[in-house]
Amino acid sequence: MKFKNVDLSLKQQDYVETIFTLSRVHKHAHTKTIADTLGIKMASVSEAVRGLAEKGIVKYRPRKNITLTALGRDIAMELEKRHSALADFFQNILGCSEGKSEEIACKVEHVIDEEFRVRLSEFAYFLRHELASEDGKDPLEVFRKRYKLQCSDDEE
Repeated sequence: MKFKNVDLSLKQQDYVETIFTLSRVHKHAHTKTIADTLGIKMASVSEAVRGLAEKGIVKYRPRKNITLTALGRDIAMELEKRHSALADFFQNILGCSEGKSEEIACKVEHVIDEEFRVRLSEFAYFLRHELASEDGKDPLEVFRKRYKLQCSDDEE
């Protein structure tokens, strides 16, 4: 997936998200904490973070704090917006449980682009706020009942 003209693999996106999340608490991340969070070896983290540093996404020096650059923060925030828009749509429009919505959003956020995210958010806004039923009924409730839509938390 391309972000601001930078190609990132799914794994690289996961690293950016993890560093972003850890940085919210500590203002930086460490190789060990990233490895523990992702359940992988520190050597794998070091290699991946070096690759992100070469792309200008993180600031990294061995055995030092890892921080996102401005580009890295932009990418992390876009991923967060994608996740949020998708989870909101799945839960509040389609009626999926919060857990299922989060699970699906985590997978799909990596394959949509910013344009799709914006269009999905605008569509959700339209459904919630601008699509008024003449009889006062919530069109989303009518939709869910008519099609008996629910997203199950059960694994299939």
